[in-house]
Amino acid sequence: MNSTNAIFIKQFRDVSKNSDVLMQFIVFPAMAFILTVLVDIPGMPSETFVNMFAKMFAGMAFVGAVAAIIAEDIEKNSLRFLLMAGIKSHEYLLGIGGVFLTIGLMGSLAFAVILPDASIMQMLNVTLSLTLGVAASILIGAIIGIKSENQQQAVGMGQLAGLLISFGPFIADMSQNDMLLRIFRFFYTMNFVDQNSGTMETAESFGIILANVLVLTLAFAWVYGSQDSINKGGVSLSKKTVRQIIVAAVVSGIGVAGFLWHYAGFIATDDAHIASTTIPVSANGGGVLERFMLQEGQHVSTDEILGWVDGGEAMRSPVNGLVIQTNAVQGQVVSPMDTIALISDTTSVHVQANIEETDILDVQVGQRVNVNIDTFGRRNFEGYVASIGIMDTSRDTSMIPVKINITDDVDLNRLIGVNASVRIPLR
Repeated sequence: MNSTNAIFIKQFRDVSKNSDVLMQFIVFPAMAFILTVLVDIPGMPSETFVNMFAKMFAGMAFVGAVAAIIAEDIEKNSLRFLLMAGIKSHEYLLGIGGVFLTIGLMGSLAFAVILPDASIMQMLNVTLSLTLGVAASILIGAIIGIKSENQQQAVGMGQLAGLLISFGPFIADMSQNDMLLRIFRFFYTMNFVDQNSGTMETAESFGIILANVLVLTLAFAWVYGSQDSINKGGVSLSKKTVRQIIVAAVVSGIGVAGFLWHYAGFIATDDAHIASTTIPVSANGGGVLERFMLQEGQHVSTDEILGWVDGGEAMRSPVNGLVIQTNAVQGQVVSPMDTIALISDTTSVHVQANIEETDILDVQVGQRVNVNIDTFGRRNFEGYVASIGIMDTSRDTSMIPVKINITDDVDLNRLIGVNASVRIPLR
């Protein structure tokens, strides 16, 4: 542990004195802050620049830096002298990795703080997901550094790898190209949590990032365990250490795989809310609206008189419901074409979930559904798919509305408009 601390302190001092390396870790949060504060493009989400530069920070800055430092220590025999002085390979690696993980944590926290209007929990999720991404990048950089013939090769390969894992997901996301999205879907840089991530999305993102870290840990163990790098002054790990790394990664991998398998067996969305059938009320004929006293929030019963037009028949409520909108006042001149009020049918209150078009073929009428309503916290409600709507082609969306009826005994009439999350089991 003392040797690891010594390596950590030495490397931290070296990084802090190297302006070229240090700027890589400062420039991305700084640019995110400046552009977020100064640039306001209509229609662009306020967190766009934070998300973009966070991907570059975690995916690009660390790969090249770690690869270059390890390759330089090997090429200049600095590592050989450390090993001869009694410092073990894993102590060297922990010291180097600890420095960059600390820098990564500080940078990740900076991005989280920059996010506009983010809650404490959202900032914590962002910080943790970015820090895990930094850990994955450190592993990639370490593998490149130990496998490179010299520092120059390590820098070139590190920059290339950094560009691929940073800009690949960015280009896929911007272009919405189906092939690119499929390729980069499971890259950790495509799955960083942001302030708009729902509960299900956050859980899935953390699972994918952890899976990346575990795969790279196994690759790390294989690379260092498969070569006799001690002969060239490089890093070596004992067979016992390699076995311990592999066992830990496999055990953790089984847990993450089970988690992903569990959530892969569901279609989940947070784009859902309590809704009801809305019925318009119109005048029976043209004229002056008399005795019309409806107010928003008022409950009405079927056939209850709502008002009438001078000389015409009484207007009656078509359903038991809740008045959610009034568009006229007593004494106003109206025509049969005018919608005087909107009544929410309280006998048809349901959950409306918007499902991606790519998932809709897996959804069937009658399918069992689990629902969480924001008002009730973590309480779970049972329901079923009542009907599947059609896509609204007039809007720029790929979502299809799905009506879900809740079978549990719960009064939803006062919760119309409240957000919900939906999970549809596929097994």
